[in-house]
Amino acid sequence: MFLPGRMHATWEFEKGTYLGDYITFENINILNNFEIQIQKSGELNECYLLGCYFGNLYLLDKQTLIYTKYVELDESTFVN
Repeated sequence: MFLPGRMHATWEFEKGTYLGDYITFENINILNNFEIQIQKSGELNECYLLGCYFGNLYLLDKQTLIYTKYVELDESTFVN
């Protein structure tokens, strides 16, 4: 219910399986409360959603079962 609101951000890779920098909400397809798909560079990555809170996005890659962490990127760091 609150998941789309929490995930509506730009996410920067910190550690784990590299799914691409930067991930935006437009790259994310929420399947249900536990599974998401991330479309980056023509690849579709399926992950279990472990959590999305306090500026952190925690994922578990469905194929490798490797834990991944992305952090919310402050919009002011982008220079236009």
